[in-house]
Amino acid sequence: MSTATETSVRTGTVLALCYSPELINGVGKVPHNSAQVTKLGIPTDRHYGETRVNSRHQTVPNNRPITVVGVEAVRDACAKLGIEEIPPGGLGENFLVEGLGDLSDVQPGDRLEVVTPDGEVKIVLDAWLQNPPCVNLSIYHKQMVKELFGKRGLLCTVAKEGMVSVGDKIELHRKG
Repeated sequence: MSTATETSVRTGTVLALCYSPELINGVGKVPHNSAQVTKLGIPTDRHYGETRVNSRHQTVPNNRPITVVGVEAVRDACAKLGIEEIPPGGLGENFLVEGLGDLSDVQPGDRLEVVTPDGEVKIVLDAWLQNPPCVNLSIYHKQMVKELFGKRGLLCTVAKEGMVSVGDKIELHRKG
């Protein structure tokens, strides 16, 4: 799926796959061992579907069905705030990954590819936008929103559907 105009920047691992029909404490999701990823997101997830309701309570096209968070950002924020590490799914992410850094440098058009051990591309996610931290994250600490600003992870669309499992390899490909 990678093209000559894309460069593999970093390689990491899928630590957790999180989804649930309702949010825990207004933000969290339940960790699972695997997930079927479709163009609309992960079936049974709160953010699955063709449309979503935005902050103005308007129904709009769902251009953000998958959220990816780097565990490095979570660990760093918790260490700075002197609190216990937030558990997988605690930020409302679908994918918790390790080895890709805090994801703050990822730009729209960059790609995340989940690959098999022999290099076959299982899933492709297109980064669309940095995920702005919501006020609900203050349940962990009053400064959590500030600490995660620019590092809350990525909102992604799905370019290639497939199955993903905890432990799968994930690669970040920079466009251009």
